[in-house]
Amino acid sequence: MGDIAGVILAGGRGVRFGDPFKCLRPVCGVPMILRVAAALQPFSSRLVVATTKLHGPIAWLARLWGMEVVYTEGRGYEPDFSELLAYAPAVVAACDLPFLAPGHVARLISRPVMSTAVGEGGYVGLTWLPDGDTTRWVDVYMPDLRDVDAREDWMALANCAGPTYPMFVDPSSLLPHEGVEAVPALGSRVRPIAVDAWTCTVLDGHHRLSALAERGLPVPVIPLDYSRIDVRDGAGNEVSKLAVISAASRGARLGVRATRHYYNDVHVSELSRVEVDVDFLAGVRPTKCDHL
Repeated sequence: MGDIAGVILAGGRGVRFGDPFKCLRPVCGVPMILRVAAALQPFSSRLVVATTKLHGPIAWLARLWGMEVVYTEGRGYEPDFSELLAYAPAVVAACDLPFLAPGHVARLISRPVMSTAVGEGGYVGLTWLPDGDTTRWVDVYMPDLRDVDAREDWMALANCAGPTYPMFVDPSSLLPHEGVEAVPALGSRVRPIAVDAWTCTVLDGHHRLSALAERGLPVPVIPLDYSRIDVRDGAGNEVSKLAVISAASRGARLGVRATRHYYNDVHVSELSRVEVDVDFLAGVRPTKCDHL
């Protein structure tokens, strides 16, 4: 990872979608803007969200996850892009690319000149800017990459098709709500843990968290919109989300394996089919979930 900036454009008006905060809408439980951040983070020394002063919730969530916030006029991808040339070298991505993958980013940054991704329907809002020169560029065809323009596009993604990539987070910045029986041994690969995107509360994966923290390694995290999650105890009874968040914020524990979290009746541990090499984690620059 070099000195590349990962810049997310999140200042649009969302006219076709009918919601200026569409990038906060979850896909497979994860707000779209955080899905984009997860794809950019492995290549970026800094993550920057460009939004408008009217988009307070977007700026708040970005800062919560350790991202810088800058303000643009919010006039669309191309005008806002022109305001960000000083961030080069940078990958500039629209916030409505829910299935942006690290592989897409890797393909772009291998090009020596400005490169723009083209999906089946045309340009999708993903550009590699190696320097400030916009006079030379190439198109890179990525037929599997799509953006979310209309509400119908978003609703069509409800079946969680495609992988969910994790963000990499300093374990000390997360808030557990359960205890652990013992710190387990780590294998060569680890599954991400689940965290509430808005409070940094750990929902699932407390034992993995403790093992990675003991090794001083970043934690792969899937940040979920807790409003879309169901919580039950071991007997299948509903558990108050407020009780979970309150316990975590107070440094209390509800017990060992006290809760089960589900998204559309799927356990949250099954939402991400991505596993991470433990050796890879040693070279990752983590972000922090700043809940203070």
